[in-house]
Amino acid sequence: MVKATTTIKQGLNHSAEHGAWFCAHQALFNQVVAFYFDVIQAHERVLELRSKEALTALEKLTHATKRNPQPIMPLSAIYEDIPAMFRRAAIHAALGSARSFYTHLKKWRARKEKAEGKGRKFTERPPVPPRTWNKSVTLYAGMWKGRTKSSLVMKVWTGGCWSWLKCHLTGRALPDGRGLGSPSLVRHGDQWWLHTPVEKQCASPPAIAQQVTTSGTKICAVDLNLDGHIAVCTVQTAEGTIHSTRFIGGGRAISGFRKQQLGRIAHNRKQTGIIAEGEQDNAVLWRKLRSRDESFAHLVSRRIVDFAQEQGATILVFEVRSVDLKPTTQIRRGMIAQADKPVTT
Repeated sequence: MVKATTTIKQGLNHSAEHGAWFCAHQALFNQVVAFYFDVIQAHERVLELRSKEALTALEKLTHATKRNPQPIMPLSAIYEDIPAMFRRAAIHAALGSARSFYTHLKKWRARKEKAEGKGRKFTERPPVPPRTWNKSVTLYAGMWKGRTKSSLVMKVWTGGCWSWLKCHLTGRALPDGRGLGSPSLVRHGDQWWLHTPVEKQCASPPAIAQQVTTSGTKICAVDLNLDGHIAVCTVQTAEGTIHSTRFIGGGRAISGFRKQQLGRIAHNRKQTGIIAEGEQDNAVLWRKLRSRDESFAHLVSRRIVDFAQEQGATILVFEVRSVDLKPTTQIRRGMIAQADKPVTT
């Protein structure tokens, strides 16, 4: 059996006061995550352990108990009364960030050693630990209760004490008969959302090599483009006989929309001439652009899967793009030049 996971996003109906509580809750969570990241840096061998063993080791280093009254790096230096599930969620978040950082650092050292071994000048800067933290709060069991289709009771830090708060939910309902993961409290602008991972058990498909050698197996090959037809899907047998082809359009529309929004952003930047450090400029336009891209990506992926299911295909094949799609100097100059052109509204 294999697990397929999707995320259900539900909005929280809350007042401005409760929004301030959520901000304080997230700030405390990130403070604890930063603390445990520092603990991991001081005890790097913790990363050699499995997740459960690393969790136990970090709690012994920081949490005071009857058997361990004086930990080496007490968490009580931040706050005395932090719930256990809140603490463990922060530990897992810190472990994930630490493993990612040290993996990138290891790869950087390997690239540096390889370049120096060939006598080349290595100018790539090394990765650095996170300077600021903005992680969403994961709510483990014990930090929430009484969940229904339209409400949830969660334990939040108000800035002065821990309090149980009932919140009403809006949006897509959770599907029945699925396994629910730990929800996360996520901020989108001034609004707070609850993201809940949902798991579905599926039968494990045969190995690819076995499916390809079986007669009657249908393969859906997908060619992705940047404009025009955003995707071209072709269903064929393992022997190469083509059964059906579908063209999925919309590439020019999304490219035109993206170009228009980037032009407006460049025009606004030229008018102000100043970009505040640590603050996102043109936040509304960037949010609109990201939302449109995400919505279009979900729409195209859904159409591809629906077409493959209609034709009875069991394998999806995508092309491997080896071309570097990062903007070149010429493209960057073209984007900057958009500021000199009139912007249509």
